[in-house]
Amino acid sequence: MKWEKQWAEILTLFFLVLGFIVSVLFQSALISYLSLAVAGFLAGRIYFIKRYKEPLLPLVLVILGFLVGYLIGSIWVNRVIVFLLFAATFWGSYQLHAKGILKIFKGEQFVK
Repeated sequence: MKWEKQWAEILTLFFLVLGFIVSVLFQSALISYLSLAVAGFLAGRIYFIKRYKEPLLPLVLVILGFLVGYLIGSIWVNRVIVFLLFAATFWGSYQLHAKGILKIFKGEQFVK
């Protein structure tokens, strides 16, 4: 198995397992929803940063791997709400970055 050829699949599997473990460990519904909202917000931010710099398919696979792992392990929460909350926070984060409300610290406009 070569890392250079299959790094996206390996990372996707890792984040799938990570999402499963995180969702099983949080037994409170409120903490599960909050952690998923943070994960969706971070995924939207990472997607915004990488959208023109790198190929998007590996990044989308990793994000979907985490989400699928979280959905598989979500025992104490509603899976439809989990999916909608992740999608809403992902989209909201992306829009906040796209409109310039939130800035990227290493951007050309931030360093003067």
